Amino acid sequence: MSNLVPIDRGIKQNNVSSSNNNIEVRESLDLDFTSYFQKLKRRWKPALFIFLLTVGATTALSTLLKITYQAEGKLLFRENNTSSLANIGEGVGELKPLLNNQTPLSTEIEVITSNPILQETIDQLKLENEEGEPLNPQDLEKNLEVKIIGGSDVIKIAYNNSDPVTAADIVNTLMNIYIAKQISGNQEETSGAREFISDQIPQVETKALRAESQLRQFKEANNIVDLTQERETLVRELSTINQQLATTGSKFKGVQAQANTLQNQLGLTLKQAISANQLGNSPVVEGIFRELSNTESELAQERQRFRDNHPSIIGLKEKKADLNQKLRQLVRQRVGSGVKINDGLLRNNNNRESQLEKFISLEIEKLSLQRQLASLYQSQQVYLGRAKQLPRLEQKEKDLVRQVTAAQTTYETLLGSLQEVQLAENLQTVNAKIIELAQSPEKGSSGQLGLIVLGVLLGLLFSNLSVIFLEMQDRTIKNVPEIKEKFAYSVLGIIPEESAENNLGVIVQRQPDSLSSELYRMIQVNLKFINSYKQPQVILVTSSVPGEGKSTVSANLAAAIAQMGRRVLLIDGDLRKPSQHKLWQLDNQMGLKDVLTQKTNIDQVVSQPMEKLDVLTSGVIPPNPLALLDSPEMSNLITQAQQEYDLILIDAPPLPVTADVLTLSKMTEGILFVSRPGVAEHESAILATETLATVDKKVLGMVINGVQRKEFERYSYHARYAKSYFARGQSYLDNSPEAAIV
Repeated sequence: MSNLVPIDRGIKQNNVSSSNNNIEVRESLDLDFTSYFQKLKRRWKPALFIFLLTVGATTALSTLLKITYQAEGKLLFRENNTSSLANIGEGVGELKPLLNNQTPLSTEIEVITSNPILQETIDQLKLENEEGEPLNPQDLEKNLEVKIIGGSDVIKIAYNNSDPVTAADIVNTLMNIYIAKQISGNQEETSGAREFISDQIPQVETKALRAESQLRQFKEANNIVDLTQERETLVRELSTINQQLATTGSKFKGVQAQANTLQNQLGLTLKQAISANQLGNSPVVEGIFRELSNTESELAQERQRFRDNHPSIIGLKEKKADLNQKLRQLVRQRVGSGVKINDGLLRNNNNRESQLEKFISLEIEKLSLQRQLASLYQSQQVYLGRAKQLPRLEQKEKDLVRQVTAAQTTYETLLGSLQEVQLAENLQTVNAKIIELAQSPEKGSSGQLGLIVLGVLLGLLFSNLSVIFLEMQDRTIKNVPEIKEKFAYSVLGIIPEESAENNLGVIVQRQPDSLSSELYRMIQVNLKFINSYKQPQVILVTSSVPGEGKSTVSANLAAAIAQMGRRVLLIDGDLRKPSQHKLWQLDNQMGLKDVLTQKTNIDQVVSQPMEKLDVLTSGVIPPNPLALLDSPEMSNLITQAQQEYDLILIDAPPLPVTADVLTLSKMTEGILFVSRPGVAEHESAILATETLATVDKKVLGMVINGVQRKEFERYSYHARYAKSYFARGQSYLDNSPEAAIV
C-alpha cells in the first residue's frame, strides 16, 4: 500500500509548528543529496565509461615517461649595504622593480632564464641534443625550473636530465654565468641610467595626463558611471521583462482562443458585435421583443379558439411578421446587411452576461494585452541594445584604466629611481650569492604516480560533468518529489509502473484482489474525503502531455468505484485519440459522436463490461471534435446522465494539446490530474499549471502514475506487507480513514 494518509489527516499534519524549521532544512539538504545520487544512478554507465577512459589514458601515458634526475642549486638575494656604509643614501643597492606589479626576485628569474645566459651555458658545456646538434636555449629552458622558495629571498634553480652529472653541471654553470652577468651589467647600466630616466620622465608624465583625459572623455561620451552596477541592473530588468512577456503572452493566447471560439460561434466581427449589443439594449428592440412576446401569447390563445384561417389569427400572424421584419430591418441598418443574428443574442437578459458582451469584453482584453506585449517587446529591445554595447564599453574602459594605471605607476617609479641612480652612479654592487652548489642526484623520478592521481581527479570531474550535461539535455520530470514540486495538488494516489502499462488493460477488472486494484479503490476513498458534504458527481480526468496513462487511470478508477456498488458512467471524451474502447476491448463504431450528432439514445450505444459500469466510447473520430464537445447536446448528455448515475468520469485529452479540456471543464464538478515521471516535462508542467489556474473548476487532486517499483516502495511503507498479503489471495480493502492514501 502507499504510505498515504486520509486527506483530513493530511490537512491536520500541515499545521506543524515553527519549531520544526530546522528539521525541514535538514530534510531539504538530504533531498538535494538524494536527488543528485538518483541522477548519478541514472547516468552511471556513461559516467563510469568516461572515468575509466580518463584514468586509462593517463595511466597509459604514465608508462611512456622516462626516469629523470633533478639537480638543485640556490641563490641568495640580499640587500647590499655598501651605500649605507659609505653614507651615500638609504636604500641604494636594494633590488627594486620598475613596475609595482612585479617583485625583484621575479625579475631576476626572468634574467636567469633569458636566452643570452642560457646560450652561454650551452656554449661553455657544449651541450647537444639527441641528434648530436647544439642544444638551443628553448630546449634547455623546458627542463629548467627556477622559482622563489616561499617566505625567503632565495631562488632555487633545478634542472632535469637523464644524466645526473650533466644536470648538476648545468645548474652550477648557469648560476656562475648569472653572477658574472650581474657584475658586468651593473658596470654598464649605472652610467647611462640617470640620463635615460631623465629623458623618460617628461614623456611618461605626458602619457599619464593623456590617458586620464581619454578615460574621462570616454565616460562622458557614453554616459558611464559604473558599468558593473549597470550590468546587474540590466540583468534584473531583462529577467523581469521576460517573466512579464511569458505571463502576458500566455494570458493573451488564452483570451485569443476564447475570443476566436466565440467569434466562430457568433459569426460576427468586433464592430458588428458592438453594434448588435447596442441594438439589443436599445428601447426600440426591447419594445419589439415585448410586442413579439405578447403577440405570440395572443396567437397561442386564439389558436385554441379558432382555426388558422380565422381573421383574428391571420391578423396576429401578420403583426408578428411585421415585428420580425422591423427587427431584421434594424439589424441591417445598425449591424449590416447579410448578417444573421439569433434573436436570443439581441434579447436583454439582466441576470447574466450575454455572449455578445462576453465576446466584446474578450476582444477588448485581447487588444489591451497586445498593447502590453508590444510595450514589453519595445522595452526588451532597448535593454538588449544597451546590453550588446556593454562588453565593448567594458573592454574599452578596462583598456583606458589599464593605460592610466600603467602610466601613473611608471611615472612614480621613475621619479624614485632617478634619485637612487644619482646616488649609486659610482657604486658597483652585487646582490646575489651562491649559497648551495648543485650535487649529482642519486635517485630519479618518472612522475607516474602524479599523472595517475591527476587522471583519477580528471576522471571524477569529467564523469560528473557528463552526468550534469546529460541531465540538462533531458527535460522530463524524473521522480515523485519533482512532480510534487511542479504540481501543487493533493496526491490522491501513487500507481506503480507495472500497473500503469496499457498492455495490462483494466487491471481492476482482471485482478480485483491485486495490490494495484486496491490502490485504485484507495483513490476513490480519497475522493470521498475531498468534500464531506457533497461528493463530486462529474469528474474530468486529464494530464499535461500524452502518454501519462490518464485513460488507464480513468478506466481502472471507474471499475474500482463500480465494484463498490455505485453506478458509474465512463465517457471517452478524447475525440482526437480515443483509447477506452481498446482498454475494454469494445466496438467503437458507435459512441459519443453518435449521441451528439445523430441524437442516438445513450442506452443504445453504451457498453457494460462489468456490473454497475457503463462505458460510452468515442465512436468514429469526428472532423470537428471541439464543436461537438461545446454543443448543447453534450451539456444535455451530462445533465441526463447525472439523473441515472452516481458518478460520471470523463476521459479528456491532455491539457496543452487542445481546448477540449477547457470546454469540458465547464460541465464538470472537478478535475482529476494525472502525471507520470519520465513522461511529463518541465515546460508542459508549467503550461498545464497555468491552464488549470484559468479554469473555474476545482482540481480535486493528482494521481502519480507509472512510478518505478523501488521509488514506489519508498513512498509506500505498507507496500511489502500488502504485496505478500494480496499474494495469498486475501482482501486488503479497509474502508477506515486510516487506510486511505493521499
